[in-house]
Amino acid sequence: MSLKFPFVQRDSMPRLVSQELVVALTPLGKAKADSFSGEGPKFDILSTLNEGGPCSISELAQETNMSAVKVRHILKELVRSGYAKRVGESG
Repeated sequence: MSLKFPFVQRDSMPRLVSQELVVALTPLGKAKADSFSGEGPKFDILSTLNEGGPCSISELAQETNMSAVKVRHILKELVRSGYAKRVGESG
């Protein structure tokens, strides 16, 4: 059981970002990517999505040389911030 949701088991909660999920930048995310200069994992993911369009987590992990776990964590932040959105599932 989760502390945040005491009556719902964590396994039954929908995942925000799955391995096969395809994500893309929102208009806000595109503006951020265009104006964002720097280095680091968040910049790498924003740049990859900005240049290549919608990608799955496994594609982003391969393109950025990050683990899928790290990519998923960063994407959760980007989705919550309104910079990225779910656009479908690959496969």
